[in-house]
Amino acid sequence: MSGDGRVARDTMLGLMKTCRKLGPSFWRHLGDRLGLADKAIPPLATLVVTKA
Repeated sequence: MSGDGRVARDTMLGLMKTCRKLGPSFWRHLGDRLGLADKAIPPLATLVVTKA
């Protein structure tokens, strides 16, 4: 696996773990961020601050 591939994998795994911890579906969150959905889920940074 290339260095870029490792970075991409680690990023996605980190997002998945954060979503699992905070509650929103990872796939729904990803769709929202990519513009495939209606932005129903706030940015993860907002959720982290809210949960803190």
